[in-house]
Parts: sequence; C-alpha cells; structure tokens
Amino acid sequence: MSAVVNPSKPLKKDKDKKANRTIRKLKDIPKIQKFRYAMIFFASACMLGPLAFLPQLAGTDDLCGVLCMRRFYLYFPGMNWQDFIVHVNAAWIGVFAFSLILLTTLFFGRMWCGYLCPVGGLAELGSRMLNDRWKIEFRSLPQVQIRYGYFGFYLVAMPAIGISACTLCNFITVPRLIEALSGEYRGMVYLVSSVGLVNLGLLLLLGFFASKGRAYCQFMCPIGAADGLVNRLGANLKLGHRIRVAKERCTGCNICARDCMCGAIKMVDKIATVDQLSCMSCHECIDVCDWDALSWTTPPNHAQPKRIKKNVEIHPVPDWQAVHFSAEKPKVEAETETSTVKSKGYNSHSILRMINALIFLSVISVVIVGSII
Repeated sequence: MSAVVNPSKPLKKDKDKKANRTIRKLKDIPKIQKFRYAMIFFASACMLGPLAFLPQLAGTDDLCGVLCMRRFYLYFPGMNWQDFIVHVNAAWIGVFAFSLILLTTLFFGRMWCGYLCPVGGLAELGSRMLNDRWKIEFRSLPQVQIRYGYFGFYLVAMPAIGISACTLCNFITVPRLIEALSGEYRGMVYLVSSVGLVNLGLLLLLGFFASKGRAYCQFMCPIGAADGLVNRLGANLKLGHRIRVAKERCTGCNICARDCMCGAIKMVDKIATVDQLSCMSCHECIDVCDWDALSWTTPPNHAQPKRIKKNVEIHPVPDWQAVHFSAEKPKVEAETETSTVKSKGYNSHSILRMINALIFLSVISVVIVGSII
C-alpha cells in the first residue's frame, strides 16, 4: 500500500520556517534600535489616536492649535513683533515643546527626530517593513540644498502667496490616517479631500515608499530643518554628544554610509564623514561598524593622542571628530558615492539621481498645485 501524503504538512513547515526567520530577524535587531523603535511606538501611542492622551491634557485631540510647532515662526507680509507674540501665545505649548527639542538637540543630538517623533517614526517603521524593490532611493539627492531651499520657501513664500502651513502638514495627515483606519468619520473625510489626498501622497512617496522612510523628514519637515541647524551648531560644544568618527580607525568600508537612514555619511578620502545638518543620531551607523570607528560621544579632551609611552608604541586614543561637509564640494571616492546604487543593481548613478530628482520635483509640483487649488 502506498503512503498517503498530507498536503497540509509542507505548508505548515513553510509557515514555521517563515515564522522562525521573522523571529530570528527580530532577535538580530541591535538593542539600541529596539529601544528606539519602542520609544517611537510609545510616543505614537501618547500623541496619536485612539489614545492621544497627551493632546487631551491640553484640551485638544490632535497636534494642532495650542500644540502646533510648525506655524508660529512663519513670516507674513507686514508682520510685526506684536503679531509674532500673538502667534506665540496661540501655540504656547508648541513653542515650549519646540524650544525643548532644540535645547535637547544642542547637547545630545536630534533625539526628537530620531527617537520620539511619531510622524517620521511611523513612516520609517512602515518603510522598513516593505520590500526594497518597492522603494524610491532619495538619499543620493542634494539634501541640504533641497531642505533649506524649501525651508525658506515655507517660512516666507508660502505665507506671502496665501498657502497655509496646515495645508502641507504631516502632523495632521498621520493622525487623520490613524482615525480613518479606526473608522472615525473625520479621518475618512479628510483623506478624500484634495488637501488630504495631496498629503497622503506625500506620506506614501516620501515616507512609506522612500528608502528608510525618512525622505519627508529630510526634505520638507520645518522642525527637522531647524533641528539640523542646531545639531550642526552644537557639534563643537564640549558637552555636545554627536555621532563622531575616529579617523584613525576608519577603514573606508562604506557600510555605515550605505546603511545611514538619512544619507548623512559620505566617504571623503576613504574616511567616513558625517553631515551634522542631516544626521539624526539614530545609532545605526555605530551598530554596523565592525571597527568601532563611530560613536555617540563628546569631543576629545586631549590635544594630540599619545602614541608612544616609555619607548613602547601604544594604540592611539581615538580622536573623535564630528566632521561635516565643507562648503566646497569634497573629493568623494567614486565607488563610495555609487555604492548604494550598485548594491541595488543599477549601472549608472547619474541616471538614478536624475530619475529621483524628476520624481521629487514632480511631487513638489503636485504639492504646490494641490495646495493652491
């Protein structure tokens, strides 16, 4: 008699293998990243629906109004100091929170952006759960130029032509999206409106479908733009913790640059260089560096590391540098600048940059047109 084969057993084995593979991947996540994801989940539960108990303490159910951190510093035509004070008073909790974020960044790096922001954090987590084949690579674009060009447009030009800051605000879109997913009427109505569709498109293209999920944070978030300036300013403070590079330890392997979720690391003369205007202190580069060439630390206290003691050569003390890109374009290694592209199978880095630039410009055009309409 022939044995009867149960067709459900192979399917069960495949499911078990996938479950074990998923569990193994979760276990392999570095501790600091587990802590970072837990903080993002905690902040999201505190600030976004259906719980959102922190906004409720301020008498609101979202991050607008008295909690707004994105509007009080805009310059409107004919604005004076009295108008500015009125805006500050209208969003006094948001002003306090914004000031606290910048003060924290001055000494410890961009803790809000990398560890707490529920809007950028949820987009990042969503992007990391998607397959890389569906993602758009934005990190090769000139981030600083685009970010602060848009930041200036946001501060001055948008108020001048009558585009409200609330029109392009992920601090509205993400809470409304969560409301819609939970079946609330207000969220569903917002997402089918013209403004809601524009912002949902931004969230998808520059969030979930962007490599590492942080394109909106890097290009269009005014809080992130101001935070980046303070991060760069505090990089040389004696108590300022930043992602720093020990140049004598760096081997130029490029792994940190490839894994940086912000595209803040480039290889200059085969040494990792961190752009403090873009770095979010997420610690991911430190986790992947096998040579301990990167660390979240303060500037070195010594003038020159000692190399010889009693005629015996010793390992030099790491000279941790919070290096940044200079105004002049650095001499970047060609293989470094194209590493991300080559790893994804592209033959020409310039073609990919052109495609990404066209996508980004198309997104911005849709945003502006949609905002005016």
